Amino acid sequence: MNARRRFPRFVLLALFFLAALAAYLYYRLENPPGSRRPGEEVTVEIPPGTSTSEIFRRLRRAGVIEDARLAEVYYRLHRHKTALQAGEYRFRHPMPIDEVINRMGRGDVVRHVIVVPEGLTAEETFELFWKQGIGGPEAFQSALVGTELVPGLTRGVSDLEGFLFPDTYVVTRTTSARQIVDRMVANFQQHFTPEIERRAEALEMTTRQAVTLASIVQRETAVKSEGPIIAGVYRNRLRRGMRLQADPTVVYALKRDGKWTGTLHRSDYDYESPYNTYMHDGLPPGPICSPGADALRAAVNPARTAYLYFVADPTNGGHAFSATFEDHLIAIAMAKRARSESGAAAGEAPAPIGPQAPVTPGAQETPARAAGKS
Repeated sequence: MNARRRFPRFVLLALFFLAALAAYLYYRLENPPGSRRPGEEVTVEIPPGTSTSEIFRRLRRAGVIEDARLAEVYYRLHRHKTALQAGEYRFRHPMPIDEVINRMGRGDVVRHVIVVPEGLTAEETFELFWKQGIGGPEAFQSALVGTELVPGLTRGVSDLEGFLFPDTYVVTRTTSARQIVDRMVANFQQHFTPEIERRAEALEMTTRQAVTLASIVQRETAVKSEGPIIAGVYRNRLRRGMRLQADPTVVYALKRDGKWTGTLHRSDYDYESPYNTYMHDGLPPGPICSPGADALRAAVNPARTAYLYFVADPTNGGHAFSATFEDHLIAIAMAKRARSESGAAAGEAPAPIGPQAPVTPGAQETPARAAGKS
């Protein structure tokens, strides 16, 4: 009889001990040493497909939790209904286990803000993402050829160059390259409004041609008010059967073939490429960068002007426009003089080509090219 009484008492003591132990362990999980003090932030990346055990091991290695096995047992017994989502997380360490599980259950991953400036090529754009560990060169190149994303707009174009709209994008580490490209193309479609499309049709330009011209305008100037004028210059040259002779197209041809060194040399104007508008008539086969909204509007709203030439004006950051080749030569001489007076050394290497660089459409004959590029 006494043995029977002692057995339930022993069981009760054992249960009490186990309950106390469980309470103590739970307390340790929820109140790890130092959790009440502001801790250093750490980043933990959980790739898709990571096992539950590995998740808690990664958290332990980062110092977010104290005991990976104990945390896993607690999760499997009490929180298994909360699915732990993959992604990049930022924790302070150490942290209460339920706070960690709740955050991962909600998918409160780190969000990266990527600012894509106007005028970048597709490769330059993608590099902004993969330098942050988002996607990679091969994934983006694969997504770039998804021209079906713009049905009817990219006919005859092998990739989406020019259709990746420059803007600010918020992405996570697990956002795929295809998702990013989808978002950028959708953004382009929102900004290529029906009004812009109607204006392009009125000028007898396809969407691809309008975006191509806009991309050249984008690379030629950073001055918003000059966009329609530069578009007007190129429209005039096209109507007269003159080659565009746009430096940015040469730069793009070199970039596309992996030959760009950062400086445009005289010999580069003879570089054979369908994108080189010194060598070939008309617009290049496709856009040379991603134009912004202002450049898109400028391309389909060219200024009515007699101008056929322009050269960078170092006095105001814009350009000097000319209707005749003779006036153009005078503008070049004045620009040289202004650069010299501002301290530019005679005979120094040409400035890198860009919105502020001396960009000079010239006549077909060789003297125009030589005069405009010095």
